[in-house]
Amino acid sequence: MIKKVNKSDLGINYEKFDGEQRAFLEKMCDIVVNVCNKALDGAISTEDVDEKLKTVNESLKAFDAEKFAEVVKSNEELLETVKELTQNIEKMKQKGIGMDRFAKFDESLETMFESEKFKSFLANTAHDARGFALKDVSMTNNYSGSVLITDQQQDHIVSRITDKQLHIRDLATVLQGDPNFTTLAWPMIEELNRNARYVSENGTLPESSFKLTEKETSVRRLGTHFVMSKRMLKCRAYVRSFILNKIVSAVLDAEDFGIIFGDGSGDMVKGITTYEGVLPVETIVNDTIIAGAAGSVKGVTKAANGIMVELTAPNDLLIEGLRITFTGATVNTDLNGVHDVIKLNDTQLLIEGAEYKGDETSVAAMTYKVNNAAFKSVEAPNSIDALETAIAVMTYAQFRPTVLMLNPITLNSIRTEKATDGNRLEVVKDINGNPVIGGLRVIAYPGIPAGKYFLGDFKEGAQIVEYTGLTIDWADDVNHKLKNQVVLMAQEELIVPVYCPWAFSYGSLSALKTAIAKD
Repeated sequence: MIKKVNKSDLGINYEKFDGEQRAFLEKMCDIVVNVCNKALDGAISTEDVDEKLKTVNESLKAFDAEKFAEVVKSNEELLETVKELTQNIEKMKQKGIGMDRFAKFDESLETMFESEKFKSFLANTAHDARGFALKDVSMTNNYSGSVLITDQQQDHIVSRITDKQLHIRDLATVLQGDPNFTTLAWPMIEELNRNARYVSENGTLPESSFKLTEKETSVRRLGTHFVMSKRMLKCRAYVRSFILNKIVSAVLDAEDFGIIFGDGSGDMVKGITTYEGVLPVETIVNDTIIAGAAGSVKGVTKAANGIMVELTAPNDLLIEGLRITFTGATVNTDLNGVHDVIKLNDTQLLIEGAEYKGDETSVAAMTYKVNNAAFKSVEAPNSIDALETAIAVMTYAQFRPTVLMLNPITLNSIRTEKATDGNRLEVVKDINGNPVIGGLRVIAYPGIPAGKYFLGDFKEGAQIVEYTGLTIDWADDVNHKLKNQVVLMAQEELIVPVYCPWAFSYGSLSALKTAIAKD
């Protein structure tokens, strides 16, 4: 639960003020605290914060205009800083970031209450004609620059580092892990024989079989921290909001790398692309999927619409839509050549249209190989042809891609591909403002290298399990107190189970074009 803000957190000593000044100050504090707590509880939206806090200014204006003119102006700056902070907190909530350990929220209000201008007003002393000024702030541990004071400081932090617009967790299924178990296990089918056949009324149903093995992965801890001077904590609220965003972004960027490219060594999570079974589509298309040596064909029988071939051993990778090439038949020579795979079960398939000529005397010598039907199947393919072919290839088995990720430069290159007449092909469709290829939304993601593609099923193939959600915490130990510093930490513990590596592909767009291009 997020820590509530109360008037005591604001650090204001009401006892030294009398009458009108104390009543004014307590009323202002009540309003600010109430609005902030409602915003944190979700009782009011971020957009409502600004409107609610404007009542503070209305109350101020009810006093003598000349006496309160400058504090009204100062309070308007408070509205913006509090609004900035609540917007950032709301964004963190939407990203699933737990704020239950985030303390010292009260310091977000120090901008107003610790300003010399406001203190001067409360003490009924002379007022400087200048606007709000920041105290000396150490932006690094060895700060030696000039004082950060300007007449008109904008509520904006400039950085050459831009945060990613989205992260892998925005595309994947995120589940809550059980804190009592630090490992996650699941069964994987190693061998499968789906031996369904037609039988007579009193016939014996054939037996199917499977073999399981257990796979598991364990919790990995990820995080970082900032060391800051306490003077920095007294700066404007939007500066602290900026720091909060950056520390969160740092963790999520590292999380992205681990999920996609982590090698699993040491404390690193094992990423999807490093699993055995995650192949480029061009490799799937080019290489032989199954190879049957002599003795792998059990028998050849007549069928009404062709020839039924039975294999010696079942193979669950023999999927409809692939191509099978037989060699070595001496009687039923129509079998020799390339055919579409039409399955009855994992051992029997129909070779449609082949003429049965009698008992095959060379069954023991017959061989076969199975390839993907996309091999050399497209005339002069462009990038869209290649990616749509990749999506089609990856829909085999029980998976269907949910994500197609391209580098923004790669996506731009596809958009600008031109026909022979020099005009753009305009092959990328935009639906509701999102680029779509092959019916699948394209994610422009800078984490994928230019010229590469990442394609897969984040619904069934892999998930993110949060063992401990991303949290933000302050540390204030003795060593840092001695240096007048505090530490802001962000960390999480997660498990990334990749249930089926075969549901993902990571490869080269140019190599894929070559693989599917007709000779």
